Amino acid sequence: MRLVAGLADALGASLGASRMVVDLGWAPTERQVGQTGRTVRPDLYVACGISGASHHLAGMRDSKHIVAINPDAAAPIHEVAHLSLPGDLHQVIPAILAALQRRTPQAS
Repeated sequence: MRLVAGLADALGASLGASRMVVDLGWAPTERQVGQTGRTVRPDLYVACGISGASHHLAGMRDSKHIVAINPDAAAPIHEVAHLSLPGDLHQVIPAILAALQRRTPQAS
């Protein structure tokens, strides 16, 4: 969860959560996205480890740009994603953060 939170911070974004993450107590109920949670339509939705169950897709499928990070290339989330990254989020997110850091001018 810390890794995903770091990506959200780097992007100036908010965190959402799947029902499983909420059920495990890793995120509060008000962060749940999906049929039994909130519907969101951000300009950028980065789905980290989301399989793409229909009840989750119902809450985010109208996002302007969807990026999916999931090691299962056959996961349904990849079918709705505008950018599909079939990989382990523990490898993909650090690579994204490093690329963002290279692009951001460092304060002196």
